Amino acid sequence: MISSKLSVAVLVCCGLSLNGAAAIELCVTRLPNLPEHLTNNAVTSVQNSDGSYSLYSFTGIAGETVLGTNAMLRAYRLDTSGGGWTAIADAPGIRVGQNPRPKVGASAVTVAGEVYLLGGYSIPGAEITERRFYRYEPVADDYVELADVPTEVDDTVVGVFQDRYIYTVSGWHGPSNNNTQEVQVYDTLNNTWENATSIPGPFRGLFGHAGGLIGDKIIAFDGVKTTGGNFTIDDSVLVGQIDPNDLTNISWQELPAHPGAPTYRAAASQVATADGRLLVIGGTDNPYNYTGIGYDGVPADPLDQALLFDPETGVWEELAMVGDPLATMDHRGLVSVGDNMWATIGGMVEPRIATNEVVLYQLVDDGHVCGVPEPAGGSAYWLAAAVWFGLRRRKLRSGRFHRCR
Repeated sequence: MISSKLSVAVLVCCGLSLNGAAAIELCVTRLPNLPEHLTNNAVTSVQNSDGSYSLYSFTGIAGETVLGTNAMLRAYRLDTSGGGWTAIADAPGIRVGQNPRPKVGASAVTVAGEVYLLGGYSIPGAEITERRFYRYEPVADDYVELADVPTEVDDTVVGVFQDRYIYTVSGWHGPSNNNTQEVQVYDTLNNTWENATSIPGPFRGLFGHAGGLIGDKIIAFDGVKTTGGNFTIDDSVLVGQIDPNDLTNISWQELPAHPGAPTYRAAASQVATADGRLLVIGGTDNPYNYTGIGYDGVPADPLDQALLFDPETGVWEELAMVGDPLATMDHRGLVSVGDNMWATIGGMVEPRIATNEVVLYQLVDDGHVCGVPEPAGGSAYWLAAAVWFGLRRRKLRSGRFHRCR
């Protein structure tokens, strides 16, 4: 049993104080493009000691046209202190004989400033779910193999609790050729796994769902359920309360469906908003394997949808996007790049069409210029960041810089 007297999670960031009475919008700009078109890639970010961020992308499918034969293991890093994306050591592949196979549907997550890489499945050909679990070491530019995941999963939801524990929530379990309802907890200090309270049925779990962990609450919603051999979109919203005295004990509650369309492979924020909410971007309402062509044979279209969810109240809010929005799907997360700022890294913009764009989303209230971080005592970093985030590099479609309202 994992026990703890602490109940403070790491996924609530400090920063911009949003005025509840003011209109809130999502300003959309860009960061530097990836070196190649990428989709279904594992993504995360690390806040550095100087306040800058390092963004990471691992594995996925490369090339503008999405083909299983283009699955790869390449990895990249972008430092917001300046410059563009740089290649880092390839991620470990799924071991099949002597040849490591590329994978998609993996998850990356940051704990105490360290990057972990989990899950995924091999394509093309026989789909094998990754059991091995790794930590990336940036100084050595190498990967350390950790304790195997007891029930291997891909297309899962991951969250971090107390800047120590990693939770995996449901997902596709290759050996059973089906979803699993299992919730697993990894202790980064002891390199051990334990099972936690599974998500409620009656279905066999979900894959391609979205969610995260905010405070002491786990959120998991939408995704795909398997019924009679068919893959169908689900609109369940599950919130799990973690017991502070036993971190494997979770009390699950099912809430009504959120507004808008149910989502598959949407991007959910790995770090919460300043007021403790989960931001969700894009996805599609027509599930598919990896090409963007639905299981029903109909091409899947990305959603231009943005939602905020408050796990304390169960209230959803639909957000207007202004600036330079881009409808995308096929994501593995929405990474933090500053206070109330996140980014999607690659993804699909049409069925079978991947993008190399890195889209910056900034939650703002009235009168704030899109893409400019809030001043931090005249910090030189924020001055550099204001330029780097695109104010001198990129004009919006109107031909001038967009100002919210």
